[in-house]
Amino acid sequence: MPGKNLHTLRIEKLVPGGLGLGRLGDGIIVLVRYVLPGEEVLVQETGRKKDYISAILKQVLSPSPDRIETPCPIYGLCGGCDLQHAGPEAQIHLKKAILTDNLQRAAGNIFSSPAVLIEDPLPAPEQFGYRQRIRLQVDGKGNYGFYRPGSYIVEPVVRCLLAREELNTALQQLHASHSFRRLLPYCNAFELLFNPEKKDTLLLLHFLRKPRSADRLSAKMLADDTCGISTILLQVQGRGLYDPLAQAYPTSAPILSYLMAVEESKAELRLTWEAGGFCQVNLEQNSNLVKIVQEMTASGPHNRILDLYCGYGNFSLPVATLDSEVLGIDGQNAAIRSAHRNAMLNGIHNCRFAKQEVPAAVNALIAAGRTFETIILDPPRQGASAIVSQLPKLDADQIIYISCNPATLARDLASLIPAGYQMSRLVPVDMFPQTHHLESVTLLKRSFF
Repeated sequence: MPGKNLHTLRIEKLVPGGLGLGRLGDGIIVLVRYVLPGEEVLVQETGRKKDYISAILKQVLSPSPDRIETPCPIYGLCGGCDLQHAGPEAQIHLKKAILTDNLQRAAGNIFSSPAVLIEDPLPAPEQFGYRQRIRLQVDGKGNYGFYRPGSYIVEPVVRCLLAREELNTALQQLHASHSFRRLLPYCNAFELLFNPEKKDTLLLLHFLRKPRSADRLSAKMLADDTCGISTILLQVQGRGLYDPLAQAYPTSAPILSYLMAVEESKAELRLTWEAGGFCQVNLEQNSNLVKIVQEMTASGPHNRILDLYCGYGNFSLPVATLDSEVLGIDGQNAAIRSAHRNAMLNGIHNCRFAKQEVPAAVNALIAAGRTFETIILDPPRQGASAIVSQLPKLDADQIIYISCNPATLARDLASLIPAGYQMSRLVPVDMFPQTHHLESVTLLKRSFF
């Protein structure tokens, strides 16, 4: 018989965040990690809110047929993965169900037409070893790893199954290095960044104080002791990037790059970004994501295209190879610097970029009477609530919305549809296997009455 803080329940579904939802006999909702729909589980209550109870899994009493043995020895302790206990096919179906549930609850009118369907998710080329960037936290005792679920306690990690093998090789060398251990007390995090084109790795240490001569000596010894780590940099709090080997603050960040094949236009683009700047962690699946956006863009009028939150030109430049006139806008200096560089490197002259906060840029374009046939929208996780009500004023025939958050996507679509747009396609893209995270691409077409 379960004790006071123990509950037995059946899991109904997964909800945003990858949490399983079950109910007690009185109807109170319980949320718990590492479970699957249909399972009967024993959970321990950890906290109560107004609308739900938080709990941790104690025992799976009746497992789902989709449950598998997890390959990672610290799964459940590390907060990085939360779906390793489900097989690959089950994972993408669960993610699609989370997305569908969000849309039905937040914007049910999207599904008013039976012809409107969410497509099956596009599986990732690799289930493991796909990340070209990892960030590990460092605690005050010099331990490093990933935070445990829902906490700031560091779970030590010496190998991550999601990281590329080159990053794990570098991580194992760092683990064995006394020089690295001498630098750790002055860090709160560090990143390992794989450079696909050069096939080497960059180490970025987030440093808490001004570097001293002993730090520079340790960095030099670390460089001598390791292979495959081509660059060691300190991101010094309040001071910027510091190169301990050159003993100088560089005027610009190192550049990473990779080659992207663009099937629609039979082109190959060299895309670059600054170390520390944003780039998708799964480059192979990113190429598939770009292909979907290109297909959607090519399917309708596309003479003038506006790319909001354009980053380093991940969508702008491939779309521009189809002879469209593209304007990319982003508020990040590093992103726009990279976008300009990428346009120049690839000889693309029909794509312009502007550094401006996106809401202000949208208002300025409306005030100037600018219009576009297609708008590409790739906002951060918090979505685009600041601009979705304004987008119809740009008179676009179609909007392509790339989202990494089903909840904010549902909210924003609920605003766009009453403004005269209908959902034509929605393609989930499994960018992050073994986690609940899901990318998606939605094609909205303007309704004509």
